[in-house]
Amino acid sequence: MSKTKLSVIIIDDEKMAIANLSSLINTYCPSINIIANANSVADAQLKINTLKPEVLFLDINMPGLNGFELLKLLTYTPFVVFVTAHEKYALQAMKVCAVDFLLKPIDIEELILTEKKLLQLKSISGQITNKYKEVLTNLTSIIDKQNNITKITLSDSNGYQIIEMSNILYLIGEDNYTTFYMHDETKKLVSKTLKNYEEILEPHGFMRIHKSSLVNLKQIKEVKPLEVIMSNGQIITVSRRRTSQLLEWVKSN
Repeated sequence: MSKTKLSVIIIDDEKMAIANLSSLINTYCPSINIIANANSVADAQLKINTLKPEVLFLDINMPGLNGFELLKLLTYTPFVVFVTAHEKYALQAMKVCAVDFLLKPIDIEELILTEKKLLQLKSISGQITNKYKEVLTNLTSIIDKQNNITKITLSDSNGYQIIEMSNILYLIGEDNYTTFYMHDETKKLVSKTLKNYEEILEPHGFMRIHKSSLVNLKQIKEVKPLEVIMSNGQIITVSRRRTSQLLEWVKSN
């Protein structure tokens, strides 16, 4: 059993949900120590600012103020794992910010992976505290202005990197990993699937043109039969299945 312990507060307006998550954590996550729970924003705010947990397991949909609004009230910034049963827009926003989330009903393997990531973050927390606060600020602004998303936050074991979507040229996916290629000639490998980012980026001017590639349409320099040339000169294959969709975009622009 790991000697490292993460202090946690669970926040959910449903007592059964708190009981279920507590049971799963106690059974499968030996590094997590539940120090309190709360079923309202007011109760949670008091306990968080008093007990200063390292992590919140935070439900989104609650009566009165929701989980996102709670974050704005805190004088102390713990790591946050969002928990939701639905609310697709919120799920999208969380993915954009790369803050961990669990979808109800909670999958045990997902919970265990969350524990591992939190332990990694704790080990380097001194280096990323300010960046994490920026991530949460970015998240709450996204919830306030969902249609004005301009940034995406990528995470790895070293912390967070917030980048402008306009700086992304294209993404290449391979198995459970995605590589971001940037306009400034940098690149970033993240451990999430290309499909994950397709859902996030397509509403903001990106298109899946092949099973392994997603491109920023504004960065396409030339469209040829079964391939596109990006603004940096990179040639990317277009699958036959995606050709008609790409041609429709060309015609409308």
